[in-house]
Amino acid sequence: MSEPEQGGAPAGLFLVERRLPKADEHQLAVAQAALSSAAARFAARGDGVRYLQSIFLARQGRLLSLFTAGSLEEVRVVNEAALIPFTSIEPAIDLPGEGAR
Repeated sequence: MSEPEQGGAPAGLFLVERRLPKADEHQLAVAQAALSSAAARFAARGDGVRYLQSIFLARQGRLLSLFTAGSLEEVRVVNEAALIPFTSIEPAIDLPGEGAR
């Protein structure tokens, strides 16, 4: 769910999807470093974007990355700065499992 960011505006959760059908572990590590670095650069200048994590679905060649941000546009700009093409960015809702509480 949403939680307040530094300025008091609610942060939304966003899922970014990429198609990387031939990605190996090294390429995935490079992609994760690029996402982390881009998000950190924008956060350092005061933007409320945070890269949380990614999950790779190997059989489907899909990389799903989670971000929190004030808007979809902020997530789009960070992902473009990471220079890793993406197919979609969607607002998401966190539904934690019982063990995560």
